[in-house]
Amino acid sequence: MKTVLDYLSVNRLIALTFAFLMAGGISTMINKEFILKYFGPDTPKRISYLVAAVSGCILAVCSCTILPLVTSLYKRGGSIGPVTTLLFSGPAINILAIFYSAAVFGWDIGFLRALYAITFSIIIGLAMELFFGREDRKRVESKGIRRSVRSITSKPWYQTLIFFLIQLLILLTITASPKFAPFLNIPIYGEILTKHVITAILIVVLIIVVKRWYKPEEIKSWLSESYVLIKMIFPLLIIGVAIAGLISAFLPPQYISEYVGGNSIFSNFITSLLGALMYFATLTEVPIVKALMDLGMGVGPAMALLLAGPSLSIPTVLTISRVFGSKKAITYLALVVILSTFAGYITGIILQ
Repeated sequence: MKTVLDYLSVNRLIALTFAFLMAGGISTMINKEFILKYFGPDTPKRISYLVAAVSGCILAVCSCTILPLVTSLYKRGGSIGPVTTLLFSGPAINILAIFYSAAVFGWDIGFLRALYAITFSIIIGLAMELFFGREDRKRVESKGIRRSVRSITSKPWYQTLIFFLIQLLILLTITASPKFAPFLNIPIYGEILTKHVITAILIVVLIIVVKRWYKPEEIKSWLSESYVLIKMIFPLLIIGVAIAGLISAFLPPQYISEYVGGNSIFSNFITSLLGALMYFATLTEVPIVKALMDLGMGVGPAMALLLAGPSLSIPTVLTISRVFGSKKAITYLALVVILSTFAGYITGIILQ
C-alpha cells in the first residue's frame, strides 16, 4: 500500500487525469473513420505510414486490445505495411503511456520513447511491406478501404485544436521537471510551485472553452468516455504499481545489476526479448520498469523494455500468426526485438 501511495503523487495524479481526459476527447471528438480510410492500398505511402504511426496516439490500448482493430483493417483490405505500423505504434505511443513515462522518468526518456515509437513503427511497416508486399497485393486486389469521410471532426478546426492544445499544455506543465524547466518549479507558497498555479489557470481556461463551445451532450460523452478509460485502465495501473513494489522488496538488486545493469548489446537484447514475450497492460510497464531501474537496471535496457513490452506479448504473437500467417508474425516479432535492442543501446550511450 505504501508503494502505491508514494508512487501516485499529486503531480502524477493530475497528469494521469488529464491524460485520460485527452484520450477520452480524442476518442469522442475525432472521427476515426477519417483516419482509418488511409490504411488501404490506394493511399500514397508517405501519407498512409505517417497516419498509421501517429494515429496510435488516439488509442489507449495495450498489445492485446489493439488486435481487434488491426485484424478488422487487415481483413477488410488494409495493406500489411500500414497495418503493422499501427500494430506497433498503438500500444507504444498512446497519449497515456507517453505522458506517464515523462512524468515518472523525465522528459528525456518520454521524448525518446515517443520518437522511437513513431520512427520504428514506420520502419517495421516498410520492412513488412518489403518482405511480403507482393504477396499482400494479391490479397487486397478484390478488397479495399474506401470511405467518403471528409472531415476529421464535426467542430471548426480551431476549436478542436484549442481544446486539445490546452490539455496538452496542462500535461506539459504539470510533468515538467526542474532539470528541463526550472522556472516552472519555483516555490511560491509551501509546496505550491509555479507549475501548479499555471496548471490551475489552464484548467479554468479549459472549463470556459468547453462550456462556450461544446453542447451538454458532447461534454457528457467526453467525460463518460474518459471515465470508461479510467475504470478500465486505472485498476490495472494500481496492480502494476503493486507488482513493482513486490519486485523492489523481493528481487535481489545484484541480479538486476549483473544481467541488465549495463548497456551491452546482450543486456538490451535480453530485456527486448523478455518484454516481447511478457504481457503488459496499458501503463503497467511504467511502474515495473521504474522499480527495475531503482534496483539497478540500466537506462538502455529500460528503454528497450518500454518499447518491446507494450508492443508485443505471447497472446499477440499467437493471434497475429492466425491473422497474418506464422511467417509474418515471426518476422514482426524479430523486427520489434531487434529495433528495441538498438534503441536501448543508443539510449544507454546518450543518457547513461
